[in-house]
Amino acid sequence: MPAHVSIVIPVYNRAHTLGRTLASIDAQTMAPERVVIVDNNSTDSSLGIACEWAKGKSHVSVVTEPNPGACAARNRGLKEVDTEWTMFFDSDDVMLRTHIADFAEAVDAYPEAAIIGRDIITRFLDGSARRLYFMDGGDVMFHHLFRGSLSTQRYIARTALFRNAGGWNESLPGWNDFELGVRLILSADSASVVKLHGEPSVITYQQEQSISGLRFSDHPERWERSLDAIRSLFLVLPDDDSRRRQMLDWLDARAMILAAQYAREARVAEDACRDRSQRLASGVYDAVMSRTRHPRRMRMIYRHNLWFGRLTWMLVRMMF
Repeated sequence: MPAHVSIVIPVYNRAHTLGRTLASIDAQTMAPERVVIVDNNSTDSSLGIACEWAKGKSHVSVVTEPNPGACAARNRGLKEVDTEWTMFFDSDDVMLRTHIADFAEAVDAYPEAAIIGRDIITRFLDGSARRLYFMDGGDVMFHHLFRGSLSTQRYIARTALFRNAGGWNESLPGWNDFELGVRLILSADSASVVKLHGEPSVITYQQEQSISGLRFSDHPERWERSLDAIRSLFLVLPDDDSRRRQMLDWLDARAMILAAQYAREARVAEDACRDRSQRLASGVYDAVMSRTRHPRRMRMIYRHNLWFGRLTWMLVRMMF
């Protein structure tokens, strides 16, 4: 019996990884009700691979989206979904055998849930791996802003929630799942966000040619535009909303971490790249300092991440 969930997979020039992703769907102990593959102007054999895999599978649709960008492709796929739950999945990652079944059981176990997530494993180019956590305890918004709880592969959500939140922001070239996650949390009751415990059931793979790239300072517009879009979401909340100021403080702290990441890259860059990275760090740092109510705390956050490079979220949690 299929799970009442649709998988939407955007594809752009992933002929070298798409077969592995689709094979992992074939290997599921419980099939999804629908799979929608959206080819986004691939110039390699990705579309042919998708069409060949779809043969004889009545639950699989292959569509195309001419407007470039993963967000446009995901929105196109979302239009095809007619199930209660939607899972977005990337064409270079792998789901382990019980991934769909585990979520199907969780849907039955938590009928009031709007978002269900779990931990994943990311494998990096150097061969190392790290467990990335989906956090539902405490404050969902905080954990998403600092730990990326709602990154694409970590959760499923009700299809109506994706649509009511406005779908994917096609104007954002990067960190678009970060911005979408904020809108989903603002649209959902925090009590309706549930964590599925147990071992991770998704492996994501870092790619040299990925939307995120390998250095933050190579594509600053991808991160800074997303942070600006999230700030706009918080600023339109009512002035008397007690959470509004807190979330703006968190976002400024997250921007300070980005500034420190630029500065760390400047340390190891050469010549012009070093100057560019340092200018980016100074630009974000100065912008935060010009508006924050907590300059001393923001300086401490910047310096902590500059020196240690990780776990700064714990310092932010203690400060705010």
